[in-house]
Amino acid sequence: MIDLTGRTDVPVPEEVLRELAAVCRDAGVDCLVIGAAARDLVIHSQQGTSPIRATKDIDIAVAVRGDDQFRGLSSRLNRRGTSPHRFTVLGIEVDVVPFGGIETERSVTFTDGAVFDATGIAEAHSTPVLVRMPQGTEVQVASPAALTALKILAWSERHADNPKDAVDLGTILTALSESPFDDEVWTDDEALEVTDADIVAAASYHYAQIAARPFTHIDGQKVLNVLGDPLRRRLLLRQMRTAMADDVLEAYARGFASGLVR
Repeated sequence: MIDLTGRTDVPVPEEVLRELAAVCRDAGVDCLVIGAAARDLVIHSQQGTSPIRATKDIDIAVAVRGDDQFRGLSSRLNRRGTSPHRFTVLGIEVDVVPFGGIETERSVTFTDGAVFDATGIAEAHSTPVLVRMPQGTEVQVASPAALTALKILAWSERHADNPKDAVDLGTILTALSESPFDDEVWTDDEALEVTDADIVAAASYHYAQIAARPFTHIDGQKVLNVLGDPLRRRLLLRQMRTAMADDVLEAYARGFASGLVR
């Protein structure tokens, strides 16, 4: 539980999350906050820092049995344009990503023909963090560890259009080596040993190992393939905009591989 009761510095609009939670509850679906809103709730709100990249919209993932249940949920929301998964809630843009029974070989095909790789969403949903918002609304949010894998996979899909996922990945991995996230890293003897007690690299190894655990070997390999491809790795390093990106990604790949085989 991350308790933000009474806080006035939370950059994610609670009224929108409250409305989304109610709509999902009425539709009988479970929802998980992902994307930049999740970053702000589980990283920046805990550290009391301001995000480098402001949250202009909210992304949620919804566990559905199939197309009919997703259509039922969609009918309760105000569609934005013609997209089958973009909506407006209280004036805020919301991207709703379905997963679960609607997937075919880990991909979701929308009615407009767009295909979304849902790898990592169900895994994040299996390890959520419960966040209590300032006025008491409680929502499930992707954990810091899960966000790292989601960011790598999202970057692989859309980096040609926008490097924001690389920037977020660099921000999150740096934050995980700082208070309050570093406390558990200092007790991880394995992570400290393989990184010569470099806390930034050790944190990357530690949280990558946690991120990998819900993945099957086949699906987790998608994360390792991004980090192991020389061309994509160089581009990701450049777009992360952090001085220690090379060491951090190397440690992350080792930690993720270690977590997959356990």
